[in-house]
Amino acid sequence: MRVRGSGAFAVVLGVTLFFLLVGVPLASALGRLYEASLEGWQLVEVEVEILDESGAPAGPARVAAFELADGGPKLLAEGRASLSGVFKFGAKVPRRLVAELEDGTRIYAPLNLWIVAWREDNLLATLTQPIDITAMKHPLDTVKLRVQARRIAQTATKESAATASWCPLPTEGAESWAWTSVLQVGTWDSISAKWYYPIGTRIMVESKERVWLVNECRYGGDWYSAGSTIVALEHGVGSADWVRGRNVYTSKFYLKYYMVRYYPPGSTSLQIEKAYAVDTSSDPLGAMHETASWSGQLPGWSYYSLIGQGWQRDIPVTAAFNVFTVTVSFSLSTGGVSIGLGVGKANTPVGTLSIRAGTWQPGYMVEVESSDGSYIVTRCNWVRP
Repeated sequence: MRVRGSGAFAVVLGVTLFFLLVGVPLASALGRLYEASLEGWQLVEVEVEILDESGAPAGPARVAAFELADGGPKLLAEGRASLSGVFKFGAKVPRRLVAELEDGTRIYAPLNLWIVAWREDNLLATLTQPIDITAMKHPLDTVKLRVQARRIAQTATKESAATASWCPLPTEGAESWAWTSVLQVGTWDSISAKWYYPIGTRIMVESKERVWLVNECRYGGDWYSAGSTIVALEHGVGSADWVRGRNVYTSKFYLKYYMVRYYPPGSTSLQIEKAYAVDTSSDPLGAMHETASWSGQLPGWSYYSLIGQGWQRDIPVTAAFNVFTVTVSFSLSTGGVSIGLGVGKANTPVGTLSIRAGTWQPGYMVEVESSDGSYIVTRCNWVRP
């Protein structure tokens, strides 16, 4: 029997007939075929609740949703929220395999979302939200997000736009690779440190934004924190040997960044400048560490742990979402913009910071202090408990 139509239709029909001939029900056959066709894809249903300054529903604001992808933001959906301030959209994204662990767990590249909502009365809402594809149900899962808007103060009127037409807009945007600090540890006499980030480790890097007021030819404030993106590592990296001595060691990865400019949907009076780290298929492109001396004076941070002489402690280097403790400054290849960005960590799998205590005076232990409990920024020295 010859089937007329497209090759794809013929394949579907042929596979369906095969399942029927071997006794598999039609619904089950189509279900298996559907899942097979989406093996390399993840479907995500996203619901975004937009709130105004007071926390009430923002109503029918105009919304755009992007994937912060390599190559720049990729538009996923655009439209208006409902009267209750809810915007729903679906996304189909590739399941790019980053690593397969020894236990068979597959680690997939993340989806970094950027939501922009705008209302005609100068109410602006943005949300940068990383989505862990690895942890999602396949082939379809749902995500519910919430973002609160803020009002952008503008003094110029629409009529004054013509008088500001002489004002040149800032640079259109740029991309750049930059050395990014991901870990910092201070050691002392008879205290050694070592760190390692296995394949599949997710590094969270803070994103920043600022607003350009078109009609007033000025920025509406300095850079502000705007969530974070995830960068998944395709290579295991770390210190080759134990480091020691009266030094502070800063581990750095070479990561890719973008700065982009975007008019919120329906707006001509302002632009958003956004700087973010992007996940690529070769992260990190390089790794290194820098060494600097320090006084040995512990900062007195409230997060700490103790290690006895002759013992070693392996500390997962993790942090909650939106905890940023290390700052990286980079200059984009065009425009000369320098922006301080913080770095955090997402977990599973995680990097490990190992601290080894040697021998010291009797009664002393090594105190390992963390600036925020993540142990991304750490100082170690001997103390008498």
